[in-house]
Amino acid sequence: MSGSRSDDRPDPKSVIQGMALLASGRSEGINRFRGTVNAFLAALAPGLAFNLVSFFVALLGKDTIAGLIRVELSLCAFLALPVISYAFTRRWDREDRWLRYATAAAWSQWTSVFVFVAVMAISTLALPSLAERPGFGHAVMFSSQLYDLWLGMFIARCGLEISRWRAVLLYGVTALFILACYGVASLLPPHHPFLSEILLGDFGGHAASST
Repeated sequence: MSGSRSDDRPDPKSVIQGMALLASGRSEGINRFRGTVNAFLAALAPGLAFNLVSFFVALLGKDTIAGLIRVELSLCAFLALPVISYAFTRRWDREDRWLRYATAAAWSQWTSVFVFVAVMAISTLALPSLAERPGFGHAVMFSSQLYDLWLGMFIARCGLEISRWRAVLLYGVTALFILACYGVASLLPPHHPFLSEILLGDFGGHAASST
């Protein structure tokens, strides 16, 4: 029984290998992830911890209400894909593949963050004049988001064994749901432009107001 519990635990080495393989477009990377409940919960842990820290930061900020709503929206966006993808896999008769896919997708969402940070760091060191140009950071962020979209659909195709169009449908519905959440939050009091933040990457203003 102890051996089965050990096999159920996520293997950090396999996770990193899987992320690297999937990031380079190699579908065999999906097999590096374990399709277990413990592995899936471990994949969610960093994102949940990030939102928990953001919650306490919002409590200490000046614009507490907007900060707490922002954390709530971030959590909704973080959990949207696992929930929506599970609903689709039930409809497509892919439930047996969902845990492994959801685990891989949860870990691999950090790949675009790493790419963004790496590109910005390299640009700042090697090409400081380019990095200091207005809009450069937004361009890099937009590019990393496009890469994240491609990676997510690629993981869905190889993890769930679905067609390209079904992967587009899955991520399209997820994106619309997230935009709808931010849109509704923008319309309700305190009428903060949450939607423009996520669309335009306008985080500088609210970061300053929350400190």
